[in-house]
Amino acid sequence: MAHYEKLKQERLESLQMSNFDLSKTTWMQQFGDDILILHNPHFNVNWEPYKMKSVLVAICHEGTGSGAVNLHSFQMQKNDMVVVLPSQIIQSYAVSEDFKGTFILFSEHFFSRLGQGDAYLFYKKVENAPLYQMDEGKAAVFRSYMDLVHNLLQIQHTTPNMEEVLQLLSRLFFVMVSWEVRASTEGDETQYRENEVMMQFLQLVKNHYREHHEVGFYADKMHISAKYMTTLIKKASGKSALQWIEDYVILDAKAQLSSTVNTIQQITFDLNFPSQSLFGRYFKRAVGVSPSQYRASLRVYQIAKQKQ
Repeated sequence: MAHYEKLKQERLESLQMSNFDLSKTTWMQQFGDDILILHNPHFNVNWEPYKMKSVLVAICHEGTGSGAVNLHSFQMQKNDMVVVLPSQIIQSYAVSEDFKGTFILFSEHFFSRLGQGDAYLFYKKVENAPLYQMDEGKAAVFRSYMDLVHNLLQIQHTTPNMEEVLQLLSRLFFVMVSWEVRASTEGDETQYRENEVMMQFLQLVKNHYREHHEVGFYADKMHISAKYMTTLIKKASGKSALQWIEDYVILDAKAQLSSTVNTIQQITFDLNFPSQSLFGRYFKRAVGVSPSQYRASLRVYQIAKQKQ
C-alpha cells in the first residue's frame, strides 16, 4: 500500500482506533498532519463510538453503509456524501461487502486557516444532517477533486508552494460542500421551525451534557417548564428529554473507554459525576455492564481480531 510507512505513528494509531484497517486500503496519501486521503479503506462494522479529531468528508462510490453521527442516523449509498466535524462522535452499524469510497480528512488547524467566511454557515446544518445525496454529475466533480489531491500529493516533494495550492483547492472544495449542504437541507426549513424547541434543546445538550445531566437545567435555559419541554421533545423525537441527555453522556463515555487511555476516574471527572461508583451505576443501567467490563470486552475483541 502506497506511503503506508510514511504515516506518523500518532495519526496511524488514531485511525487504527477508529477501526480502519490501513493495511487493506487501496491507496493512501497525506500532506503532513493536515490532509489524509484514503481510497477504499477497509474497516470493521459495528465500530465502537469514536470522537473525530479532524474534518471528515466521505463519498460512497459503490455499495451501502449505515451509521450515526452524534446520534443522527444515516444510510449511505452510491454518490452519497457524509460530512463529520471535529469533536462529533461517529458510529458505523453495517457496511456491504462491495462498499467502495474515498475518505478525506482535514486537520482542524488546516480547516480553520481556509478563511471561508460565510461559506461555513453550513456548520449547524452539518451537525444535524450528516448525509447528502448527490446525482452522478455532482458526485463526479467531487471524485475529480479527490483524484486531483491524490495526484498532487504524489509529487508534493518535487513541487513548490504545495501548501498554498492545497489551501486554494480546499477552499473551493468546501464552497462546493457548502452548496450541497444548503441544497440538501433547503426543503427542511419549515420542519426546523416547527421543531424549534427540539433543535434548541439538542444544541443545549450538545454544549452542556458533560456538566448537566438533569432535565431542569435545560428547561430553565429555554424558559419553559420541565414537564412542557419533556412533552414537546417526546412528541418531536419519540424519546424523552432525559433519554437524549443520557444518550449523549453514554456515547461520550463509550468513546473515551474505547479510543482513549483515560482512567475510569478521569472519565468520571470529565463527565461531572460526583463519584466513580455513581458513574458506574449510571453506565451499567444504560449499557448492561460496568465501565471496566465494557473496556475489557473491547480489548478481548481487539486481541481476537489481531489473531485472525
